[in-house]
Amino acid sequence: MYDTDMARRLKSLGKQPVRPAWYEAVCEQERPQPLIFSIADGNIRAEQGVNLTLTATAAALDWEKGERAAAILSGGSLLVIDRI
Repeated sequence: MYDTDMARRLKSLGKQPVRPAWYEAVCEQERPQPLIFSIADGNIRAEQGVNLTLTATAAALDWEKGERAAAILSGGSLLVIDRI
């Protein structure tokens, strides 16, 4: 019985969609207001101080609306790594 359960689990692993390692985020709102970045065609938005974290490199940049960034989505938070 153990072998069939394990075989089912292994078979189901191949059916899970592949998640991207990183996303292309777009700056939606620039400073002096809190930065807002969006991913997935604007379906997911992250606001600085709420669910957006910037690396030291990204925080040192002057972001303008429409600029693109490499970002990682983890849970409900977005980590912006650097400008693309």
